[in-house]
Amino acid sequence: MALLIRGDVSGPMHSRTSLPRRPGYPEYALALLGALTAVLILFDAGGESMAGAKLLVCLAVPGWALVRWLRHVDPVARFVFTVVAGATAFALTAAVMGWLQLWNPRPAAVGILLVSVAVLLIPGPRTAWQAPARLPRPQLATYAPGLVLLAAMVLWAATLESTNHHLGDYGLLTAFPATWYISLALVVALCIWSAARPGVHSGWLAGASITGLVVILYSSAGLLTDVPRLPWTYKHIAVTDLIQTTGQFDPDIDIYNRWPGFFLFSAFLGESSGYKDALSYAGWAEPVFALMNVALVLAIARTLTKNPRIYWTSALVFALSNWLNQNYYSPQAFAYTLHLTMCLVILTFLRGTPAGWVQRLEDRLANRFSRSKPEPEEVKTYTGRQQALAIVAVLVLQAMIVMSHQLTPYLAILGLLPLFLVRYFKPAWVAPALLMMALLYLLPNAEFVKDKYGLLNSFDIFANAGYKAASGAPGPSLLSGRWLAREALALSLFTALLAGLGFIRNFLRGNVRTTLIVGTFAATPIIGLFGTSYGGEGRLRVFMFALPWLAIGAAWLFWSGKLPGRKAVVGAASAVSIMAIMFTTVYFQNEANVRVPAADVSASRWLDSNVQKGDAVVETNYHLPLLVGPHYSFYLRSGQLVSVAAKLHNTGQPFTGDDMLAYVDKTRAAAKMRPSDRVFVVVSDLQQRTSTGVLRQFPKDVLVPLEHDLDVARGSDLVFENKSVRIYEVTRADWGK
Repeated sequence: MALLIRGDVSGPMHSRTSLPRRPGYPEYALALLGALTAVLILFDAGGESMAGAKLLVCLAVPGWALVRWLRHVDPVARFVFTVVAGATAFALTAAVMGWLQLWNPRPAAVGILLVSVAVLLIPGPRTAWQAPARLPRPQLATYAPGLVLLAAMVLWAATLESTNHHLGDYGLLTAFPATWYISLALVVALCIWSAARPGVHSGWLAGASITGLVVILYSSAGLLTDVPRLPWTYKHIAVTDLIQTTGQFDPDIDIYNRWPGFFLFSAFLGESSGYKDALSYAGWAEPVFALMNVALVLAIARTLTKNPRIYWTSALVFALSNWLNQNYYSPQAFAYTLHLTMCLVILTFLRGTPAGWVQRLEDRLANRFSRSKPEPEEVKTYTGRQQALAIVAVLVLQAMIVMSHQLTPYLAILGLLPLFLVRYFKPAWVAPALLMMALLYLLPNAEFVKDKYGLLNSFDIFANAGYKAASGAPGPSLLSGRWLAREALALSLFTALLAGLGFIRNFLRGNVRTTLIVGTFAATPIIGLFGTSYGGEGRLRVFMFALPWLAIGAAWLFWSGKLPGRKAVVGAASAVSIMAIMFTTVYFQNEANVRVPAADVSASRWLDSNVQKGDAVVETNYHLPLLVGPHYSFYLRSGQLVSVAAKLHNTGQPFTGDDMLAYVDKTRAAAKMRPSDRVFVVVSDLQQRTSTGVLRQFPKDVLVPLEHDLDVARGSDLVFENKSVRIYEVTRADWGK
């Protein structure tokens, strides 16, 4: 999936008359791979050893069968459309099967692949034949940067073996050896050099360098663990396993089962590929989503400018500013990628002529503020049929977003609605249709959301703009400690400052329309702070949806001129270097507080296999992934899952076994549940880290009396133990006798 795009190559091209587009060697190769994969899926052959290869074929073959018909589309956009179109084909099929309760993924996957194979063998659209440009003769100056990149990646891979696995308050920052930082510095330097000095084939180097940067930054932490590293990943794994095990979702369980699009898609694709459960592949989501989103930002920037410095720098800034850690296995990451794809489709196929009053406003602004003539904008025209297909694609993408995530459809429409209404995009009815789809899906779920979360009846802009939850309740935090929070805020503000200056510079250069479009996308997410009480993540959502457009604005700041001067190169290099340092600090410093040990996952899966309806589960650590398997609904609700950590937050009083049982009974009574006959108490060594480290949930000695009672009291048995987790089963009838 490397971003190796030949976007800057120029050379003599020889055109002939328009010829029928017969299937070429790539089509024949993909058709053969698709047919072989269909056979493997049909007979469930290959197991998990070939599951990854089957998954890639499932995405590539249907995607290219559709995208090959799009002529004259940017190569980066074709790459993105291929992957997303393949995913959408499976996602739609999974959604239909899930809603109709006709769950049978493997035959359906075989059908999709065979249809795609047949489409690949059909002669494609007529197109002008072009002879490829001649490659230059091998020269050291041409290939030396590529060799440096290769050496840096090899050094990085070797470095992971020598990383210290014992993490302290500085996380991976002190665990990485010096060679890791050397490899990162080399790749960042190559990214800057390739973006600042575009030339013959520099597009290949820029794409490879940014791909290497994304791999280093977004996969280093995951490759150092045997299981997905983030605790909030495991609830999503549990929902996927529930669907894959039972063949259906249950809206009465939780909000995830009411927005099941992502989980249906994941379960469908996982079972078709041969994965037994989502735990096998969830850890790869972080680098895959990161790479896809960087490619999308690159493709979006290429629709707005032909200046390679601008679009490569946009992708680079986005990669170095996306510190939010939102690329993990989740509906949000899936919906965010679909949202960016939707924006790319609209910018590519649905550009329109703005309303008359908007054009007059543009002219007035240009005459008053612009210091030069605008850069000529080459907007490709497409046939009515192609635009109709693009509208269908936008509606389908929105349908998948609406079924997958609660907030993304509304944050996405904030930027699209005004731009459609003033006719920068056409037809104008598309934006209201997108909003109506989201509202119609929300309508039957509104009462559930209101009762469970209260998101529809109030809002708190101050809570949304801060890091503390609106309720003030303690819980797992993305940012631990004031220093790290300020560092993250500084990176966000630095990116926004560069973007703001870039918008001004691009505006003064006469590019009024492009600046207004990108500026609208960047500014409108802030309206989301007024929508609902979402606590500390409100500000994170705003930055997340504004970031692609802020990255483009930052690139405008450095490269708006025709020929970059020394000041521009030094300024861009300095800004990117600062971003790389700040991103690395923010992204890796908190690792000890968010990493889930494999032993904790093993214990949680044991619990999922042994707990029964009516049992109570007591947790002593927020980050233990208790909700991990297909039976998580047995102990999901308050009263079934009781958090001692919440009880003891900021409390120094000892907590005994009797205190624990009394708290369980009180919690269950508040939930109108009868006392449980059996209680599982999960004690993890990781609680010492979360209680005494930067999270400081409770003093480390508070739980000593509890575990002592569990060890010696009658009616308590140690039923599971590994190197870091102990699970006690307490029988109420025998306790203390």
